[in-house]
Amino acid sequence: MDSLAGKLLVAAPDLGDPNFSSTVVLVVDHDDEGAFGLVLNRESTVMLAAAWEETTREPCGRDAPLMLGGPVQGLLSILHDNPAHSEREVVPGVHLARDRDAVMALVESGEEPLRVFAGYAGWGPEQLEGELASGSWAITAATRAFVFSDDVSTLWQRVSRHIADEHLVRWLGVRHMPDRPADN
Repeated sequence: MDSLAGKLLVAAPDLGDPNFSSTVVLVVDHDDEGAFGLVLNRESTVMLAAAWEETTREPCGRDAPLMLGGPVQGLLSILHDNPAHSEREVVPGVHLARDRDAVMALVESGEEPLRVFAGYAGWGPEQLEGELASGSWAITAATRAFVFSDDVSTLWQRVSRHIADEHLVRWLGVRHMPDRPADN
């Protein structure tokens, strides 16, 4: 089994699970024991500053939405680009922090880019492989630009189009599918 760590999972258009419908998931860890990922395109209605101040009783200068990393509850996870506070580099220029001290330092630093996630996506042994075999997900390489995208509301469409373009180049030698192919 090849690890999918550092890849993006893109939900198939007909994926019926409401937790993952139209999502893009960054796979952080993947091995024989299962997989751990973060949904990149689900913002919560809770602002980070409010959640932070309620939890830590300390002020927070960030006024960004807390991201919903997936349906499984767990530690806060941060994707960022500061190697000094990194548990590991997930893809070039994208680091993960889950350690309390690193999370505190990153949130208080004001550094950008930074995505803070509550919850995560998790799969048991061979569960993700089964979902891939059933066609629930498409896979592509993660990039810093996708992970730190300013417009998460269109991320699923943009990554889906990227995957389609990859297939067109590989199979047909076509460089890019136009927005309205019928107009050609």
